[in-house]
Amino acid sequence: MRYFQVDVREEPTEYGYMPVLQLYLLEGKDKPRPIVIIAPGGGYESVDSEEDRVVSQYNAAGFHAAVLRYSVSPHCFPQPERDLMQAIGLVRERAREWGILRDRVAICGFSAGGHLCACVSTLWKKLGDERCKPDAVILCHAILTAELDHCKNFIVAHVGSGDREVQELAFCDRQVSGDTPPTFLYTTYEDKLANVENVLYYGEMLTKHGVPFEMHVLPGGGHCAPWCDDLIWAKSVGGRDFNYIRLSVEWMRELWRL
Repeated sequence: MRYFQVDVREEPTEYGYMPVLQLYLLEGKDKPRPIVIIAPGGGYESVDSEEDRVVSQYNAAGFHAAVLRYSVSPHCFPQPERDLMQAIGLVRERAREWGILRDRVAICGFSAGGHLCACVSTLWKKLGDERCKPDAVILCHAILTAELDHCKNFIVAHVGSGDREVQELAFCDRQVSGDTPPTFLYTTYEDKLANVENVLYYGEMLTKHGVPFEMHVLPGGGHCAPWCDDLIWAKSVGGRDFNYIRLSVEWMRELWRL
């Protein structure tokens, strides 16, 4: 495996922060592979650093992986979203050099990172262009809807502005369109933050706009609880196999006929 990191921007942000993409590329440039760009959670206050389990699972399944260290507070919407779109564009620009299939770029977000990925998947056309459109979107315990007060309040805080039009852009369920890429949704019954209703509202909008999606609501596990160990990507830590990363791998393989 090759590990290295690259700056996402040419210059730091107005607050002096440089978003970084950490790449975990499997060997063999002669065999281009899909890549999953991971956006960890952290409530837009920080970027969680416990992504090793996720990276190892996607690598073990034959996918390149990358982790985006995106802008957080005091940055607000749409700076983190632009970070992710620039990361997607960068991966496509360097696809041949890095051995990546440029039309097989997935983004995978957790909690706030899930909201970030959902924003990019619904706003890529308004905020960017075709280069930054993901080919598949994986949303795990994501905050998605304006229909539930606790989710709406979280999103409004991320926007950091009382401008209703800007807030509306960040309400992911209201921005779904026919241009939204295929989406994988996951949460659990026990998650009280990115709860079941939150995901169902989003699924309803995907259905309304004819966007293919797969949804899993599993009974056990709180917000972003891990379901695998650090070494064996397919091994469950519980009695039942709730490995949603493996489910997302199977979904991508079917979506892309891998």
